[in-house]
Amino acid sequence: MRKLAIVLLSCLALSGCASSWDGELRYKIVSIDRSNAPTEYFELELVGDPPKGLLWQDGLTPKFEVPSRVGGGATVGDEVVCTAKQEEGSPFAHWSKDTKLSGCKKA
Repeated sequence: MRKLAIVLLSCLALSGCASSWDGELRYKIVSIDRSNAPTEYFELELVGDPPKGLLWQDGLTPKFEVPSRVGGGATVGDEVVCTAKQEEGSPFAHWSKDTKLSGCKKA
């Protein structure tokens, strides 16, 4: 019984340290990056101030996205809205600070 309690408390402590943030971020397509030819990427710069509640702000801008993953026929100069996700794992696990974008579409 004692071992079970220790295991449960350990699991609770490790999972209790994890947190996440989900929301929408608005970016402007400022250029097309062709440095990794043949693949092209839109270079995205954050528009306005970062929203409150983010886990971290570093790495929000610039972001790079393959044009085929941006809907609505967006091109350089357009603004796009993307679903963003930040996850912070357990301090005992290997994780990196990254803001993952998905579902980008022309605003």
